[in-house]
Amino acid sequence: MAKWIRAAQGITLSALAVTTAGCSDDGPEADTTGCTVVLEASGGDDYAAVQDALIGASSGSDICFLPGTYSFSREISLTQRDVTLRGTGPTREDTVLDFAAQEAGDDGLTVTSDNFTIEHLWIKNTPGNGVVVTGADGVTFRDLKVTWDAGSVTSNGAYAVYPVKSQNVLVEDTEVIGAADAGIYVGQCENALVRNNDVHGNVAGIEFENTVGGEAVGNKAYDNSAGILVFVLPNLEKKEGDLTLVRDNELYDNNRENFAEDGTIVAEVPPGIGALLLAADGVEFTNNTFRNNVSTSILAVSYESLGVLLGSTPEDPATDLYLERIYVHDNTYENNGTDPQTVAAALKVTPLEDFVWDGVVNPNNMDGAQICLGASPPSFRNFNGIMNIDSPADHSTDTADHECELPAVPPITL
Repeated sequence: MAKWIRAAQGITLSALAVTTAGCSDDGPEADTTGCTVVLEASGGDDYAAVQDALIGASSGSDICFLPGTYSFSREISLTQRDVTLRGTGPTREDTVLDFAAQEAGDDGLTVTSDNFTIEHLWIKNTPGNGVVVTGADGVTFRDLKVTWDAGSVTSNGAYAVYPVKSQNVLVEDTEVIGAADAGIYVGQCENALVRNNDVHGNVAGIEFENTVGGEAVGNKAYDNSAGILVFVLPNLEKKEGDLTLVRDNELYDNNRENFAEDGTIVAEVPPGIGALLLAADGVEFTNNTFRNNVSTSILAVSYESLGVLLGSTPEDPATDLYLERIYVHDNTYENNGTDPQTVAAALKVTPLEDFVWDGVVNPNNMDGAQICLGASPPSFRNFNGIMNIDSPADHSTDTADHECELPAVPPITL
């Protein structure tokens, strides 16, 4: 038996079977099979009833939202483990959690519990991040849509789907439009799989940051400033980023003007990038398609180069700020580098090659860079440090030292 709640009024009808379907004669049909609690939108502020349901959830609860638009004046949060939130309409667009009227709290939904699933919902207009899950083991984001009505603007939330300091993370079949940093952001996580998503209209489509064990597979990233970022940043709790597999993705037309907030790291990302690697280790790109990214397909740099652009290089001895063990092979490249932008334009080369590297290696590990491009490498440019960026005569396009192989990065198993 499901508990049935009309959100704003808090009316509970406890005698309805979980198989009861439909929210009105003329509305979309709802599938409430397996629901523990069923919520119905009120047409007013739904914060209190939804938050009460989250507070009252027991382990194993399946909290269901009937089709309709739920409006929130405050951030909602969940701390109970083993809870699922899901929409019950025929499509995810039938059930909308709209935070346009939010007046309190930074984000839309925050979660700090293990074995959390959110699926089949449309989340809109969060003033900060969309769904934030922190410190959890077992996290699933499935069949979501996250957008902002304003379009792609700086005032939108930075991240839409945001697991951080978590492990065993799955993000799949989700569409994100308009994030002012990264649509799907996997930060300081372990064992994270990002598959079959559609990310566009963001600054970055997908980002792995200081994450060990990540895989992006089967995604479409287009009309972002950059399709995929793999970063290691200093002064974070988790110091390393390693073993990221990027395979079988379509990265195309990522030429949107960068609309990130000034002063953020991602604001320095040139538009027109298929993928950007920053100080990452153990990254493999294979069987991806890079098409019509006007700056370049892949830009790979150390934090030393970025630090020059930012005016200072951070001091964090515990973080390796250099690229190591980068393996790029068997990808498809079509019509990239035709109009390099911002820092990519400073290279003074058009068309710009498909793999562009700053040539900076760890001074304590001069042989450890291992930029390997396989037996049939893409077009290549090493600009030999940021100080030589505008001197093509000092660059190298010779791939001889990079026609090598590295051990494959293992796929993620959940």
